[in-house]
Amino acid sequence: MVGPAAAVAVLAVVAGVLVADDGPARIAAPHGCRTTVHGTAPAARPASDRPAPAGAVPAADFDGDGHADLAFGSQGDVKGGYGGGSIEVAYGTGDGTGLGRCQYLTQDDPGIPGKNRHEAFFGTDVVARDFDEDGYTDLATAVFDWKPSVVVMWGSPDGLSRAARVPGTDGSHVAWDNDPILEEQLAAGDFDGDGHADLVFGLGSGKGLLKGPFERDGTPAGTGRVPAPREPERGVGSANFRDLVAGDLDGDGADDLVTFHSGGPSGAPWSEKRRPVGYFRGGPDGLTQPDGVDLPDAATAAVGDVDGDGYGDLVLSPRGGDASRSGVTVVYGSKTGPGKRRTTIDRDTPGVPGAEPQDEDAVLESLDTGDVNGDGYADVVAGSPRWGPYAKPGPEQVLFLAGGPDGLTGEGSRVFEGGDFAGSGERAGFGASVALTDLDGDHRADLVVAEPGSDTTGSSAWLLPGTADGPSARGVTRLYGDTFDDTEGLDLLMGGGGIAR
Repeated sequence: MVGPAAAVAVLAVVAGVLVADDGPARIAAPHGCRTTVHGTAPAARPASDRPAPAGAVPAADFDGDGHADLAFGSQGDVKGGYGGGSIEVAYGTGDGTGLGRCQYLTQDDPGIPGKNRHEAFFGTDVVARDFDEDGYTDLATAVFDWKPSVVVMWGSPDGLSRAARVPGTDGSHVAWDNDPILEEQLAAGDFDGDGHADLVFGLGSGKGLLKGPFERDGTPAGTGRVPAPREPERGVGSANFRDLVAGDLDGDGADDLVTFHSGGPSGAPWSEKRRPVGYFRGGPDGLTQPDGVDLPDAATAAVGDVDGDGYGDLVLSPRGGDASRSGVTVVYGSKTGPGKRRTTIDRDTPGVPGAEPQDEDAVLESLDTGDVNGDGYADVVAGSPRWGPYAKPGPEQVLFLAGGPDGLTGEGSRVFEGGDFAGSGERAGFGASVALTDLDGDHRADLVVAEPGSDTTGSSAWLLPGTADGPSARGVTRLYGDTFDDTEGLDLLMGGGGIAR
């Protein structure tokens, strides 16, 4: 016979919330995932014995079972809050691109600080690191409930199980940028090179650098200043803070920081819009802004060693002027940071399939790097989702570019189109976020493509296995957004806030 106390505990576990201990409330437990597999993945050939590309970040493993996990930031609706935001977590099994458990996180969860509200955008900029150094990957996210702040969810043998708000965070202070109250960005890395994972949240703030390791109540080991980016010489007029990207571009063991802004008059033609990029070097004294680094205007970037020389390379999605609408520009790293050697790859490059698009809505909006074919060089994936509310109809695509001893050349490139996958909806944002991570442990990164959905199409994520020839369209796993939330009338927009992997 089950006693009353035991019955209460059982009911709590069934409901997904454990309340038996006196500690902080626990996050709702994971549940089964709704997925389908289309086709059979090709047989794997042995991967190269070359080491992982320089600067590669360990795969997220929130439950410490040795299998890579994923977290999708979503800027969609939740019960009680339009634009309230959520996070969808998928736990890997190591069996191909299969997923074992799924977890749906909102601020109405008893274990997560705050409550669902309109335009809190919980789940914006999800980043994964072991912030408390207990051996389990943790997940940090930005949230805007009354003021910008950071919430960290702690990993455990059960996955993400508890959470805390980082106390005393500040916002950005950039004189030439608009008030970024709903534009604040979050980045993770080791910015002072001391071996501990840090966070950056607040440009121009005296405590924008949140130093690790973190205590379980969210308190960082210390804080440091993050300089404000310099205004470009030609000015930008009214500007908005758009993105932060971290990676070691000079090989000194400390991550550097790259900032992205957008400016220029509303409705200005492509060539006149400004997308200034700032560079900050990491080191023992934190982040500093060196002189003489001139980076081209761009919307976003990723960092990876595409030529195998030991330095992280900055892969940009260029904007403005005569920049290609379908291209990526690589600024190769060096011992002094971003160097003078640069390469642009687009649809006019030999080996890259498809024609150069004529409209700016086909631009690449998301980027990631990882070793897909197992040759020891970082490869690049770039998404062109046409997901904006006023975007012109057209193919939603993800471009794969292979790295090699000469960097990116176009050789071995492939293009994947949303309509090629059964169930992918038209104008549903295929490629709004992309990620590369080794889900099955075969030393090849698998491709994850988020499709946040639309008024008529639900959210999905597509997982393409990595092979010696790049991502494969055979054996594709589809993760359905309604496995997390199927409330009628609410748009989930899974992956619209990025993918932590």
